[in-house]
Amino acid sequence: MKVVFDTNVVASASFWRGAPFDCLAAWAQGRCVAAVSSNLLAEYHETIEELRLDYADRNCVEWVEALTESAELVFPTDRATGATIDPDDEMILECALAAEVDFIVTGDRKHLLPLRHFSDIPIVSPAEFLRHLRAK
Repeated sequence: MKVVFDTNVVASASFWRGAPFDCLAAWAQGRCVAAVSSNLLAEYHETIEELRLDYADRNCVEWVEALTESAELVFPTDRATGATIDPDDEMILECALAAEVDFIVTGDRKHLLPLRHFSDIPIVSPAEFLRHLRAK
């Protein structure tokens, strides 16, 4: 099973426990394959560095470094322009297309989760993704 993790999932998993952390732990255990693009990795890095400043008292799990080293790197050619209200979310969709993922995993209740699908790729919450993993 191949997935793309939205930045909010990686960020949450880096600083807190819960379903996002469990999703990344499942990837680390080899229960799924994570796909990333260079743009997505850059956003992961930038977001985590900003959060490190806001949460300097919290330990950070280095998921971004692990994903940078071990996730499947893809190079999107198809664009998702206009597919979502938030243009910043297009890189998630483009990565998902390029990697031919089975799921897009996000906590974005405002823009991505309401879509439910993008080009026949289910868009699911971390908790829903974990249910799919358990059923597998």
